[in-house]
Amino acid sequence: MTIQRMECLNCGNTFEGKYCNMCGQKAVTHRLTISEYFHKFIHTFTHVDKGIFYLAIELFKRPGEVAREYISGKRAKYFSPLQYLILMVAIGTFITLNYNILGPKLDPALLQNADPQIRYRAGMNIFFYKYFNIVLFFSVPVVALFSWLFFKKSGYNFAENLVFITFISAQRTLVFILLTPFLYFSRDIWYAGVGIYYLFWVVYFVIAYRQFYREGWAPVIFKFIGIFLISIAITQSAAFLIVKFILLKDY
Repeated sequence: MTIQRMECLNCGNTFEGKYCNMCGQKAVTHRLTISEYFHKFIHTFTHVDKGIFYLAIELFKRPGEVAREYISGKRAKYFSPLQYLILMVAIGTFITLNYNILGPKLDPALLQNADPQIRYRAGMNIFFYKYFNIVLFFSVPVVALFSWLFFKKSGYNFAENLVFITFISAQRTLVFILLTPFLYFSRDIWYAGVGIYYLFWVVYFVIAYRQFYREGWAPVIFKFIGIFLISIAITQSAAFLIVKFILLKDY
């Protein structure tokens, strides 16, 4: 009887059986699907010390390549992207809500102001402080959807685009966390820190997109600007509707 030998997609070791005897990865890794993506959720609070610092460093150096390797089968090598996103969003949300990182919190009494612009500004301020974590999570599938549509020729399915955007969105949130001391001590000019954050966001994502999709700089920049503007518009529109029809419905 001939025993089939397998080559591990994660470390390249040749082995027999269901798991690699060198790194422990499963012999068979299927193409990523939405069900597998959310299956990772149950492991969110386990194996938290496995490769998270290595992942953070690698995502600064070569974000697109990390996502490509993970999708191609090197999944035991990296900390789970969904776990990483949840962890970063949790830390970022805690700091933001407790230290007023997004600027001064406006008094809810302003929702009753006679000036509709003041009411709207107060409503948006209250919304983003109250639902900061939801906004961060909501933006990930939105960006992934339009990345999939704009780069459909790349051959990556929606789930694989979702994994890529999850990786780089988590890293973007890490940068926000690293910037919070500056944002805290310059709250009178908080927009300056937010501007730096947005600048990093755009530059970092363009680099990541070029590495991941392997297209030229010009098409990547052009497509990303479209994705960025559409995603911001959708997020802002959703926030506007919630503020108008929920927060301000009684005023």
